Amino acid sequence: MGGRDIPAAIATTAMGIDAAALPSDGPAHEPKSRTVLGTRCVERTLWLLKTLSTRGEFGWRLSDLAEQAGLDRATCHRMLTCLVKEGYAHRFPQDVKYYPGQVLFEMGLALPEYAHFRELTAPRLEQVAASTGCIASLSLRSGNDTVCIAQNRSRADLAGMLIRVGSRRPLFAAVAGLAILQLLAPDERSRIIEENTQREVRSRGSSRLKDLARMRERSAAAGFGYTVSDLAPGITAMGVAIRDAHGRPFAGLTLTGSNATLHENAIAGHHEQMLDAVAAIEADARQSLRPPAHVGGY
Repeated sequence: MGGRDIPAAIATTAMGIDAAALPSDGPAHEPKSRTVLGTRCVERTLWLLKTLSTRGEFGWRLSDLAEQAGLDRATCHRMLTCLVKEGYAHRFPQDVKYYPGQVLFEMGLALPEYAHFRELTAPRLEQVAASTGCIASLSLRSGNDTVCIAQNRSRADLAGMLIRVGSRRPLFAAVAGLAILQLLAPDERSRIIEENTQREVRSRGSSRLKDLARMRERSAAAGFGYTVSDLAPGITAMGVAIRDAHGRPFAGLTLTGSNATLHENAIAGHHEQMLDAVAAIEADARQSLRPPAHVGGY
């Protein structure tokens, strides 16, 4: 396969087919069919890559990754074989798991402004984590999800806190995501919650829906993302949205601690500290996340 673009073989195996099985040039309706099929293949491949990247530290077993990505095991294995060959995925000797590959890191180098943003915000996370005794995390909105891009654990040790850098969560399942949702137009917010709910039911069933609804209600009452043991027993978390230069919520700051650390009497004070940190992070974003000089509007 030539080059380091997403290989055609990966896309075609995404639908469980061979490249030779695609329609050949012929009647006028066939190119449209190939286009639709090709788009679906690419979508599946990209979703598999997104899912793969959420457990960079721990890796994925084939069966778990296939289930999470909504693929049958055989198709997922064929796609992963291509991804490993092209460097988008990696396997270590004597390890059955799959991990993100080096090419994903190489592609990230094309966005140095995000590396600069992380550097600028690191002291903000360190300060708020040290002053509160909690874990401070910075997440970006990614479509209908949030992705953790930086984290400072300070002296906090929470065994039940599974979010790490690279973790991806639906917006309605993370306090940072709930804080972002609160700032969106009602129709967009409803659409995202519906999509998140459908995905939750497909991947986990309906067992958490009441807990997720309670977390949304708690957050709406607080005016920011807020959970007290809703999804993780013994853990409290707060989330505040971060706006870009145009006032759109594009990220969120999260504080996570034990119920004893983030007790009710501490919430108001910690929220004020988070607002101060968010103001500084928004200034960092205006400085670093700017389009190229020839693009106006910033």
